[in-house]
Amino acid sequence: MKCLFLVNPAAGRNNSYRIWKDIRPHISFPYDFTFTSAPGEATKIAEDASRQGFERVVAVGGDGTVSEVVNGIAGKDAELGIIPAGSGNDFVKALNVPQKPLDALAAIKRGRSQEVDLGRHDGGFFINVAGVGFDAETLHTNRNIKFLRGSLAYVTSVILTLVRYSPKNAKITIDGKTYHRKLWLVAVANGQYFGGGMKISPDSKIDDGLFEVCLVNEISRLEIVRFLPRVFNGGHKEHRAFEVIRGREVKIDFETPTMVQTDGEIIGLTPVTFSLQPKALRVIRSEE
Repeated sequence: MKCLFLVNPAAGRNNSYRIWKDIRPHISFPYDFTFTSAPGEATKIAEDASRQGFERVVAVGGDGTVSEVVNGIAGKDAELGIIPAGSGNDFVKALNVPQKPLDALAAIKRGRSQEVDLGRHDGGFFINVAGVGFDAETLHTNRNIKFLRGSLAYVTSVILTLVRYSPKNAKITIDGKTYHRKLWLVAVANGQYFGGGMKISPDSKIDDGLFEVCLVNEISRLEIVRFLPRVFNGGHKEHRAFEVIRGREVKIDFETPTMVQTDGEIIGLTPVTFSLQPKALRVIRSEE
C-alpha cells in the first residue's frame, strides 16, 4: 500500500517536527513523506497524493492539519491516518487513536479502518465539530493574541470574549424544522470534543449518519463561567441551558453576522448551512 506522511512542522507549537523525527526510524512499511510550509497547503498535497495513487495519507499534526487533509481526499479512494501532534488533538479521541505517537504509528501499521461521516459547507468539509457564536468568537480572539501562548492565551481569550460577547437571537433550521432561540453558541457536532478537550457533544457518534446540534441557550455571564468547566468532562449535559437536536441539514442565522468555525478554523460569518455526508471517508482507528 502506498502511504504518504504529510507533516505540518508548525503544529503543536512546532512540536510535530520532533515527533516526526522520533517515529520515522520505526516505520517498517513503504512510505513517502512531505512537509507543509503554509496554511491550506496540506489540502493540495493530499489531493495530489490521492491522484498519484497513494492509498493512505497520514496527517502528522493537529486538528487543523487533519481537516486540511480531509478536504484533499474526501470523495476519493485514499484513507486517512493520524499521528496526533497538535495542541488539542480533539478528533482522534473519537477514533480511540493513541495520543502517544509510536502507539498511533502501530495502529496505522495494523491498518484497521472505519467509514466515518463528514460535514459539508459551502467552502468544503469538516470532520469533527463546527461552531457558531461564543466558541468561534473566542477562537478568533485567541488567533489575534500575539503576546501570550498556550493555556494562558486561551483563558485570556475566553475572558475577553465574555466581556464583549452576549447571547444573540438566532434562527436554526434542522431538517426543515425551524427553532428560534437566544444563544451563546451552536455546535454542529460529528465528533464529541472541541476546543482542546471540551466534550461538547458526549453522545455524538462519527458514523451514525446524524449531527448532534448542541445549543447553549441564554444564561447569565456568571452562570456561563460555571457552565464552561463542566464541558471538559461532559458534565454540562444535564444543565438547563443545554439542548441537543439531531439532524442531517442545519441552517444557522443569527440576528447579526457572527463568527463560524469548522475544525478550529474560522471560515466566515453567518448565515451558514451544514449538511452531513454519511460514511464519506475511511479513517484508520485503534483496535480498541
